[in-house]
Amino acid sequence: MRADLLLGLGAGALAAALLAHAAARALLRARAGIAEAGASRPALGQLLAFLALFVERRRGLDAGLDRRLAELDALVRQAGGTFLGGATGAEVFVARWAFPALSTLALLAVLPPLGAPVWLTAAAAALFGAMLWAWPENGLRDAAAKRTRRFVRQLPAALDVMRLISQSGGDLFSGIVAVTQTAEPGPVREELQTLRNEVAFGASLPEALNHVAERVGTPEATAVFTTLAQALEMGTSIAENLRSTAELIRRQARNRAQERAQKAVVNMSFPLLLLILPGVFIVLLAPLVLQFLASR
Repeated sequence: MRADLLLGLGAGALAAALLAHAAARALLRARAGIAEAGASRPALGQLLAFLALFVERRRGLDAGLDRRLAELDALVRQAGGTFLGGATGAEVFVARWAFPALSTLALLAVLPPLGAPVWLTAAAAALFGAMLWAWPENGLRDAAAKRTRRFVRQLPAALDVMRLISQSGGDLFSGIVAVTQTAEPGPVREELQTLRNEVAFGASLPEALNHVAERVGTPEATAVFTTLAQALEMGTSIAENLRSTAELIRRQARNRAQERAQKAVVNMSFPLLLLILPGVFIVLLAPLVLQFLASR
């Protein structure tokens, strides 16, 4: 029975994928303008793109929905635009409802024919539905948080390269180009490459720097790139700004590491007192207790 249920769950997932593929193909054929743009995306991404159209039409009509979509769009930018194969904020919004619906339909189509009781089918549908309802937004938040943490870790080294170029007679843009050519792959290199593309298409360097701060959205990125934009506009020393900002970020990173180390001592006290020490006492005192009981 358990093997049949596991087979049913696997078949349900496959049925959900096939259902999403068929629905996306059918719906996108009816939308010729979207079919070409989404042809390279997976079927599930195409389905989300189609459903997101109805949400996009509500922009400007519902203030609450506008705030929600703006928050999701900001998270998508922080995550680098790669979550769920490049999903937009509106697509993540509809995924919270599409994924549970698809999983429920798949489970209802597969488990009852296998003889699963009604309560098990309902419980599986509720469990998978709740998990898939929460996953798109939580997964997006996790992806954005991981990318921003990595950005902050890589930023001081990039600022050092830009400072060396500036001190040797180059300008700020030359330092940015050097970072994109020499830095390790990661969010800093990606964001600065996007900055280079914006400048190549006609944006001013201060404007492109402010765009980086908006996309990343961390206090460190805001402080660095808005300060550099202001320094360019006012003509102040770029090298000094880069040096002081890199030192500030490293100092803040050390402070956060020290805080985590101090909290680790407190967090370890619970398992130490309730899990480790009782086992140590049992090992040390058990022979004495057994010997005392045997002597009576």
